Amino acid sequence: MENLNDKVYGIIAQTLNIPVESIGPELGIGMIDQWDSMGNMAVIAALEEQLGIEFPIEDLFDLNFVEAIIEEIEKIS
Repeated sequence: MENLNDKVYGIIAQTLNIPVESIGPELGIGMIDQWDSMGNMAVIAALEEQLGIEFPIEDLFDLNFVEAIIEEIEKIS
């Protein structure tokens, strides 16, 4: 069974069109060309759709790193 980290990494990789191997907890917005502000919006939208969740709007600006995204998903799930 796929764990949460693997699911999130896969969704981010697919959304940004990057290898899943290049994703780790420290990867964040602005660290790679594909993950700019528009890429971040695409990542958030893809995660919400594919995981069936909705991030609280007041927390969206804090979701700048993979680790923060996973922590938020665990908090709201």
